[in-house]
Amino acid sequence: MEQEHTPKKSTNSSNSTQQNKKSFLKKVFFVIPDVRLPRIRLRIPNWRTPGVNLTLPAVKGQKSLNLSIPSIKGLRIVGGVWKVGTFGLAVGLVVMTIAIMSAVRGLQAAPIWPEPALYTASYVQPDRAVKVGQDWDQFMTDTTPAETRQLQTMTLQLNLSGARAGDITLSGLDIGKASGLTDALQIVGSSGNGNELICDEVILDGLEAKTLNLGSSEIYVLNITNNIADGLSIGPTMSATPKDIVVQSIRGTVSVPAVTNSTYDRIIIDTSTADGFCRKLTISNVSAYGAGINLDNIQAGTLTIQNSIIGDGTGINAASFIVANTTKIQQLNATNNVEQPVSVQ
Repeated sequence: MEQEHTPKKSTNSSNSTQQNKKSFLKKVFFVIPDVRLPRIRLRIPNWRTPGVNLTLPAVKGQKSLNLSIPSIKGLRIVGGVWKVGTFGLAVGLVVMTIAIMSAVRGLQAAPIWPEPALYTASYVQPDRAVKVGQDWDQFMTDTTPAETRQLQTMTLQLNLSGARAGDITLSGLDIGKASGLTDALQIVGSSGNGNELICDEVILDGLEAKTLNLGSSEIYVLNITNNIADGLSIGPTMSATPKDIVVQSIRGTVSVPAVTNSTYDRIIIDTSTADGFCRKLTISNVSAYGAGINLDNIQAGTLTIQNSIIGDGTGINAASFIVANTTKIQQLNATNNVEQPVSVQ
């Protein structure tokens, strides 16, 4: 009995067909070979920053500032890079130190009333007190003469233009300068624009100065009593123009803290750009040398000058105490005033 054999031709034919397909695909398509990447090991370096203690110098007698940067342990980078890093860190610290020192040196606290400075009452909100002023240095340039700079920096000036204040008191003050001063105490407005200091009452009591001049003002009642002067000239103009100024309510006014027991080169109350108002201005026990007292552009219900010594040593025939004819008044009370040789130094 014959056995049937499966022809091997078909199997060989199938294998041949597959090989032909692979060959065909290789020709048509680009085949990327297998790629094996090597292992990569990353090692993070140890990072340590050296501790730094930075001490700033004392500023104007104040306590030294201590600035400490928390330490982070050594900067260690594998290899020689640490030298470059450390150098860069040192340069950065030097630059930072210089910047901080420059900033600290440039800092200057704003003056606080009544330190010598310029204070503008119109900048203050109603029912608040005059407190922060403007330092005179900001108004000066590199060409400002040293004498002017020295004089200005010791001046206390209150600008009342456009403001309404309550009571203002200057008491127990030593003012003046040996030379370079025209007025040690000055109240000034603007006659041309009619800007004045308008107060219910002005009292000058116990003053000592080389000269005292009152002019370009309107006073309803003028009292001059118990004064000694090296020459006295009282010649106001009687007029119906002055009004009895009444300022009693202090609601909504700016508060001006009293100035007492202090020294200045000069004191100025200025209303040159607009009228300024106050209820009562009291200037008492003020001693001035090297210059006098000049009062202009005042409107007051009552102005009193009493218990004062005024004299520049020129003799009684050259008046040191003058009420000029540019001062208009409704009523004058002048009693117990004595002329005698006086020289206030």
